[in-house]
Amino acid sequence: MSKARIVRQISATGAAVATLVLAGPAPAQAATAATPASACQGICIVDARTGAHPDFDRLVFDLHGTGLPRVESTTNTTGDYAAGGSGEERRLQIPGKSYLLLDISGEAHALSSGLDAYSTPAVQPVSLPSLKGVQLTSSGYEGHVTFGLSLGDYSRYQVSTLTGPNRVVVDIYH
Repeated sequence: MSKARIVRQISATGAAVATLVLAGPAPAQAATAATPASACQGICIVDARTGAHPDFDRLVFDLHGTGLPRVESTTNTTGDYAAGGSGEERRLQIPGKSYLLLDISGEAHALSSGLDAYSTPAVQPVSLPSLKGVQLTSSGYEGHVTFGLSLGDYSRYQVSTLTGPNRVVVDIYH
């Protein structure tokens, strides 16, 4: 494999690329369409993309707005997760040898309960050595957005938040 970075765009592009808003409470109205990134208040996840590198796979969540979110991660071997708010146990749809669950939340921001504007496919297969899929598992229960990553063989992972531009980066080492 060459050292060139292979990038696979997960989400749709264009002005209608939408967000999961980690912002203050929204007006009491139902959102029927995706909210453009330019309308984002607080912190918004606007895109997810992957790349293959010689020693690791990378998942990047591009952010819009001000500030960086807090990210907590856990692993499991079953792919089971509790659906936000209901407590109902569910399983990630893309099979893997193990699973990485990410909980992304804002420091001083709460997720708009009436706005679910994430336009990237909720379940996205990925064909990389260590990363097999990305799934949105909860989009805003009590200010948290959660994702499940289906993994193949990997040795370790690292989650970082970076600025310039703001993003959440997950490296999964082979």
